[in-house]
Amino acid sequence: MPENTSGTVSFGQYWQAICRRRRSMFVTFVTTWAIFCAFAWLLPARYRSDATILMEKPKVPKQYVVPNVESDPQEQLEKLTQEILSRTRLQRIIDDFHLYSGFLARLGMGGVDQMRKDIQIDQVLTSSKPPELAGFKISYSGDNPQLAQNVTARLASLFIEEDMRTRENQSASTTAFLDRQMLEAKADVEEQTSRLKRFKAQFVGQLPGELQSNLQVLNGLQIRLQQSSQSLNRSEEQKLYLTSMLSTYRDSPYLATTGGSPIDVDSQLTRLKEELAEMQSRYTSDHPAILQIRDQIAKVRKLRTDGQADETSDDTGLPVSRVVAEIRSQLKEAELDIQNRTKEIASIQSEMQTYENQLKEMPLREQQLAELTQEYNQSRQNYEDLLGKKNDSALATDMERAQQGEQFTLLDPPGWPISPYFPNRLLTTLGGLGAGLMAALACAFIRESSDDHIHADVEVSKLSKIPILVTIPPLITAREETGARRRAIGEITCATAALVLVTTSAVVAYIYG
Repeated sequence: MPENTSGTVSFGQYWQAICRRRRSMFVTFVTTWAIFCAFAWLLPARYRSDATILMEKPKVPKQYVVPNVESDPQEQLEKLTQEILSRTRLQRIIDDFHLYSGFLARLGMGGVDQMRKDIQIDQVLTSSKPPELAGFKISYSGDNPQLAQNVTARLASLFIEEDMRTRENQSASTTAFLDRQMLEAKADVEEQTSRLKRFKAQFVGQLPGELQSNLQVLNGLQIRLQQSSQSLNRSEEQKLYLTSMLSTYRDSPYLATTGGSPIDVDSQLTRLKEELAEMQSRYTSDHPAILQIRDQIAKVRKLRTDGQADETSDDTGLPVSRVVAEIRSQLKEAELDIQNRTKEIASIQSEMQTYENQLKEMPLREQQLAELTQEYNQSRQNYEDLLGKKNDSALATDMERAQQGEQFTLLDPPGWPISPYFPNRLLTTLGGLGAGLMAALACAFIRESSDDHIHADVEVSKLSKIPILVTIPPLITAREETGARRRAIGEITCATAALVLVTTSAVVAYIYG
């Protein structure tokens, strides 16, 4: 490129260089722009349809129904994405919509990997700090708008249906698990109840709650033993007394016939009355001991008033008299009473020994009963807890089945893509204009740099170092002037056509691109 004498390039020189290289610059500009336009309009168009899915909160407040499906929204979305974008699911969609049946099918390549690239999932976050996942946007790019919209609708419905099915299955599984645990806990409670009943039935009288009753029974047995012992002593004394009377009658028969007594009857009667008064001070009038003393008093009085005997004697040497017969009868009664009292005392002592053994075993039974009761209470508490959890989980499962829990909601349905997202014909066309302009300038610069022709007088001065005295202007003939005019018209026509073509392509790209 020519320079002036000061070593700098002026604007006029630039313009002269552009004018000299205008044809090559025009060709380069148009060619570059045409290449970009060809790419913009010849590359297969790709249409993208997207849908927005919102993670809706449960419709029933948590204080009324507690959800039994707890999951992180981020993890839930990742899990659903892996399931929906699995090879089986995508292959089913490809077969239903006949996707990727052209070039990839001819090459023998599957379209699953390509479909994964065409699917785009963008998270929608809240404005809170830290931001939370509020939903996501799913999009699919296809060869035509209808296909892109249909596939996006299928993917959105799969996400919503899979989320509902997954949550319902998880909720139902939780309820079923709690139900099984509750049945096992109920069986354990029944087993503990049965063990507790068997233990109480086996050790009746040795349980801690029967302490007071055992002590009362034992105290009553002691009183009965004391009374029976006293009655036994009186019967033995009566037997001894009657035996001595019979011995006296045997030695002195006349006493039996006269109704006499070897012992002063009045003194015996006085003694019995004193005993009766002492007994009445301690016991009631219906007490057996008082009744027995009264009976003895009556018998002594009858013996004193009605004692008569016959003059004859029996085999034992005793005279046969009414008094002897009465004494013998009283002696048999005394002997029988002694036998009964002896058996009664033995029975009371045996019963007292039983209750004393029960009292001795009571601390051990109390410890065993406490252990069984603790196990029963733990089992029952566990059963009640599981029953409450199972009921709450069943309520949450019903809520999930009624679609009242947390779920995905289609906020924005898949739209019809008006224009392709790739290639962007308007940007590509405008980019072709810029690239063509840069390529034209680069072409002019390269040609000027490699050109060794002299185009101006200043170049002569620079090369020869001799000042220029005279310059001869170019002598243009009529033919050359006509050719120059024709070339100028052609150049203007080409430039006008290129300008119209560029403008038209930009408008068309803006409208349809």
